Amino acid sequence: MKKLLNKILMLATMILFLGSCSGDFTDLRSENSLCTDCLPPGASPYEGIQNGLYTKGWFDYNFKGMITQGDTYAGNVWANDGEFRPFAEASVLNDNAVLNSNWTGLFSVVNQSNSLIQDLIKDKENIPEDAYIQGVGVSKFMRATAYFYLVRIWGAVPIYDENSSGINAFRNLESDVYKFIEMDLEDAAEKLTANPKVGRIGKYSAMGMLAKVKLNLKKYDEAAQLCREVINSGKYDLLEDYGNLFNNPNYNNSKESLFSLQWTVNCNEWGTQNTEQAFIVPSGSGITGGGDGWGSYMPTIDLPGLYESGDKRRKPSIMVDGDVYPELLSKKGGYTFDKLPSQTALNFRKYIVGSADDGYNVCFMRTDQNTNMLRYADVLLMMAEAKLGANASTSDSEALLAFNKVRSRAGLGSVSTITQSSLFKERRIEFLLEGQYYFDLQRRNRQDALAEIAAQERGFYGDGARTQLVSIKIAPTNDYFTLPLPAGAISINVNLTAAPVPFNF
Repeated sequence: MKKLLNKILMLATMILFLGSCSGDFTDLRSENSLCTDCLPPGASPYEGIQNGLYTKGWFDYNFKGMITQGDTYAGNVWANDGEFRPFAEASVLNDNAVLNSNWTGLFSVVNQSNSLIQDLIKDKENIPEDAYIQGVGVSKFMRATAYFYLVRIWGAVPIYDENSSGINAFRNLESDVYKFIEMDLEDAAEKLTANPKVGRIGKYSAMGMLAKVKLNLKKYDEAAQLCREVINSGKYDLLEDYGNLFNNPNYNNSKESLFSLQWTVNCNEWGTQNTEQAFIVPSGSGITGGGDGWGSYMPTIDLPGLYESGDKRRKPSIMVDGDVYPELLSKKGGYTFDKLPSQTALNFRKYIVGSADDGYNVCFMRTDQNTNMLRYADVLLMMAEAKLGANASTSDSEALLAFNKVRSRAGLGSVSTITQSSLFKERRIEFLLEGQYYFDLQRRNRQDALAEIAAQERGFYGDGARTQLVSIKIAPTNDYFTLPLPAGAISINVNLTAAPVPFNF
């Protein structure tokens, strides 16, 4: 056992060291490398090598990219800061810093996943068989998930597997990227345990993510069957209080979580933490107890009007003028939102934890609130979407049962028919600020999606009293759903500008 532990520590050290030696955008383990000293409860020493794939590996994309790509670009967020505003106005150029960071951040996950597979193979004889199988399963899940984001943002991208080498790869056909993702998730579902440790992905995590891939490919029956297996497993359920999913780290890794990023707070280390609170907290409110809290992300003006009367999700998601939150600034009697500091007269409540004075582990730009990547509510709404398929509406009993369960948690009444419009409206509300809305729009009928985007009010109030609207509307075309290849990536590999080629499976 001592020999095995020594090899594990040596392998972990090697992974950490290698990350400091590369400038290749496909080998970006440098600052966000794998972590061996932040294991979840009950994890074995070897599992510590995987931990970076739940934290630092995803940091760059989570830092600014997830909300900016998935919500700001899709019309849920108004952001006036220089690198964010082009996403709000759908005018993103290839030199945008967030766009470039999304590319490198997601390929960092791909690279770390490949590196872990390589290291597992090299040291296989010294690793317990179950640990080896689980390690490969985790790596393939993470790689597939990163590629799922990449292909939905850029379409054709280079496929790197554990046998790939070199940086001058051509992009591969979009259909091959999807095939690669499906193969990885299918293999992960075979390898991963049905009973993972707290905070870890398992068999049903892979099946849930694969269901979403199938929806993108319009393989509705396959998606429904995958959702059905997750639902029938009995291992997941909705958390009773919607707000606790995002605003209270004490509920991290709840019964609703299939895959969450596992953030920790170290006030002297960068890249292990959730930074979202720093950009969300109302400017000048003092809610964080520190120098952050800039109100950079503001809800677009249309959002409050989407909520039905009595929807319990509104107040934990969006602050409107006069809302009182006794749990924030609790030692001062609570916080009342004032619309004046916000250019849209609104603020997000979601992903605000509070301060150390409120009893949480918080310091400058750091909370340990998990980022929800896949949760049970998504599986339920995917089931409804899979049963709806390309039809205008459905009254299928299985679809209604899943759909109405999400509505019931929100305090809303059951419906007897689901339409394309009602389904995607429900998803927009349920997953607001979770980086999903842009990708949801991609799955819609294209003309319906373009019409919805064109109808959005993306403007702001230009006066201090927040009464004079500066309207911003966009006129999207099909190009809206394909972002430009990042200039930074092209500068490293000019082959990215060539026509995509088949992947050699």
